[in-house]
Amino acid sequence: MNVSADLQPDQQPSRWNNHVPVYETVFEPLSDAFARRALDQLALQPGVRLIDVGAGSGGAALLAAARGAQVLAIDAAEMMIHRIRERAISLPRGSGGVRAEKMDGMALDLPDAGFDAAISVFGVILFPDAALGMREIARVLKSRGRAAVVTWTAMERYELAARLLKAITLVRGPLAQPAPLPAQLRFRDEQAFRNLFEQAGLAVEAIAAIEEQWRLPSARWIAQHIAFAPGMAAMVEGLGADRAAVLDVFAAALERDQGKGEVALSAVAYIGVAVKASGKPGRS
Repeated sequence: MNVSADLQPDQQPSRWNNHVPVYETVFEPLSDAFARRALDQLALQPGVRLIDVGAGSGGAALLAAARGAQVLAIDAAEMMIHRIRERAISLPRGSGGVRAEKMDGMALDLPDAGFDAAISVFGVILFPDAALGMREIARVLKSRGRAAVVTWTAMERYELAARLLKAITLVRGPLAQPAPLPAQLRFRDEQAFRNLFEQAGLAVEAIAAIEEQWRLPSARWIAQHIAFAPGMAAMVEGLGADRAAVLDVFAAALERDQGKGEVALSAVAYIGVAVKASGKPGRS
């Protein structure tokens, strides 16, 4: 994949290589919560072939393998793939398997109709061309194969981001102009998310807004580990000399609300499930 200068940090695979440990520690517990709900919708049977597109550090892939699936986890960040391979070695006896390959999700180096199911947890929705990524998912699914995709809803329903933006405003004042829309919010409108499936030839079975609680050791801990992804890192680095003040205001407000011990932040995401129609052609 050619990286364009106008891509946002989270859309640049090479940037993710620097965030693997902190992403796995900080964010994967939340993404896994949504992954479990998506896997529930897929109702996988032992032995099914599942592709995980934009697999990150492997949370969803490992959860699927624990349910007996044979998983191909693909990601464009080399160090994410390395980490998935490390973790797959420790799968319990009786699990399915996980194979991880570095691959561009917008041009899967895979034959048509090779998978029974697909999942993408905050993955395909980040692609520079998410529609192309979804068409590739549809292409590699077998007839009547099902796909589950997780995407964000509105920013204000992702409590971490909402609180951080409030802290920035308190320290710096209102923004002179609106910040660019994060790429992962392109499908916050349910109809736009539905269209993403339908334009790929997938018939939507259900789209549900799901709320999960993100439990973290403390307000100060998340303030210290908030640069868990390229986009978050770029945001806090862009604060310059105000960084410490913003993070202190963020943590202090959270401590006032929830105390100095464990905290819980709410997050709402859409889980969409769709099926590939019988006889749907692959790549032309």
